[in-house]
Amino acid sequence: MSKHLTFVLAAALLLTPAFITTATAGSNIGGGIHYLHNLADIQDSDGFDSNAFSILGSYQFSGPLLTFEGDVEYIFDMYGSGEAGWAPQAYVLIGNLIYGGAGIGIYYTDGDWASDPFYNLRGGVNLPLGSMRLDAFATYQFWSEGDIKDLTGEDFNAVTFAALLRFDI
Repeated sequence: MSKHLTFVLAAALLLTPAFITTATAGSNIGGGIHYLHNLADIQDSDGFDSNAFSILGSYQFSGPLLTFEGDVEYIFDMYGSGEAGWAPQAYVLIGNLIYGGAGIGIYYTDGDWASDPFYNLRGGVNLPLGSMRLDAFATYQFWSEGDIKDLTGEDFNAVTFAALLRFDI
């Protein structure tokens, strides 16, 4: 690991408690939109579309240090296949106003579960808006740990962007 990356990770871990207070402990629900863009080798051809939109429902439980999140995503058209799909996902996040973390999920489409899960690295911001929050984030989605070294390693690696409104419960 490079010295710069080690420094950034150490600084993030040391600064995280400044963003986390005991007042953030609790649960919230959220809903919003999610944009997915395929990064890798497959090109827009034969009906394949490298862009997809979905709606996302989310539940979070925030503890004193970590936030645990479960999402259910409904994708209207899986990359131009004409088939809708579902993608349940789970995340472990650190931070509050500015946060990051990792997650895992799996696709369900055309009556079948995917043979392999996908993994996400995620970074975002929670902006307070009175009694609710705007959670805006980006993810890098990949299918195996080797893909993180080579962004074009698998055909379905993607960058995604989402915006959710969150309400405390």
